[in-house]
Amino acid sequence: MIPTRTWAEAAREAAARWGTPLQLYDLDRLRQDAEALTTAFPDPWLRLYSLKANGLPPLIRSLPGMGYGATAVSGGELALAQRAGFTAGLTTLEGIGKSPADLRRAVRMARAGTPLLWASIESMEEAAELARLGRAARLPARMDVLVRLNPGVRPETHRGLAVGSAASKFGVLAADLPGVVEAGGGPDGPLCWRGLHIHVGSQLGAVDAWRSAFRVALATLALQRAALPDFDTLDVGSGFPVDADPDAAPGPARFAEVAGEVLDEVPADARPARLAIEPGRAVVARSGMLLGRVLHVRDRAPRLVVLDAGMTELIRPALYGARHPITALTSGGRPSDGGDAAPGAWQPTRVDGPICESTDQLGEASLPPLERGDLVAIGLTGAYGSSMASTYNGRPRAAEAAWDGSDLILLRARGRRAALP
Repeated sequence: MIPTRTWAEAAREAAARWGTPLQLYDLDRLRQDAEALTTAFPDPWLRLYSLKANGLPPLIRSLPGMGYGATAVSGGELALAQRAGFTAGLTTLEGIGKSPADLRRAVRMARAGTPLLWASIESMEEAAELARLGRAARLPARMDVLVRLNPGVRPETHRGLAVGSAASKFGVLAADLPGVVEAGGGPDGPLCWRGLHIHVGSQLGAVDAWRSAFRVALATLALQRAALPDFDTLDVGSGFPVDADPDAAPGPARFAEVAGEVLDEVPADARPARLAIEPGRAVVARSGMLLGRVLHVRDRAPRLVVLDAGMTELIRPALYGARHPITALTSGGRPSDGGDAAPGAWQPTRVDGPICESTDQLGEASLPPLERGDLVAIGLTGAYGSSMASTYNGRPRAAEAAWDGSDLILLRARGRRAALP
């Protein structure tokens, strides 16, 4: 038990206790952000947490009790959802690359009487395979499925995050939808066609493409209802951005406002009976901070600092130039609160990681004087930090811990180094 303390104090204590690199999560922040999404998209909206953002079971265990379901993109994530306490009936299976084993797992769950909320179909081939497995298993009821629709819009985000563009590998075009249904056994086959799934992209800088995709999906849904009487669901994905500056991009409330405006354009009897969102980043990103210690300080322009944390713990900056806030938690071996360095002592600083790749750069910030052993924190790492981590260069996985406002809790111990043969 430790006394109530500030986040910076807790971070310094956690680094001293479990070493670095270390992913540290603020559980109160996670709850606040999850509640903000519930306020923006209240019931009867389905809120399905996207496990790919961060599937660490002890971190997300509070979400089922807050009314969240989950969306998984593999059998492995289905297992994580179960360990975190999400029920099968509020868990979906999605993803562009579902393996035969993933599809068999979904069918086994349905055969056992614990079917998933739905599976999202990505192609005619996938529809045919899932239908074949369903027939072979002699399912007691038809499996609920959605079809992922590529809306063909231009998302306001980085090219690598624009999954709703026409050139993206994700989803089928509206013209291909009848072929997908036919490949999956048609309207009366083993699959129950429940609606559409769209996802425009991540870190959306504006709501325009999201609005356009919503309209495309509603129109496509309406066109299919005559042939598919159970077509009553629209999952609009997410894309809600998280930025160090909360005013730099629209928040969930703005997306909810747009959703209401678009739905108001449609007669009440033509609206989907079920609506879902899939927040991931917006739930967990702000809660996480990656802690690393200074290994080298190079007197260059700008000053260059190398940490013991890098792209193996946070690949997003190297992958597509993602920006994360950086702050020093100690300066010259003493605690730093951001205002204790002498005027003029702060310098523009490039912060790099220890990996043998020139792209292992975490970002730039104005930082106080630093020396070997000082503690530096990279913010907004709760999403796509741990879940995209690797053991490249033979590095063990970072330890992960949480702070609940008073206590520090180890969530996952540091991984072991590879054993020699």
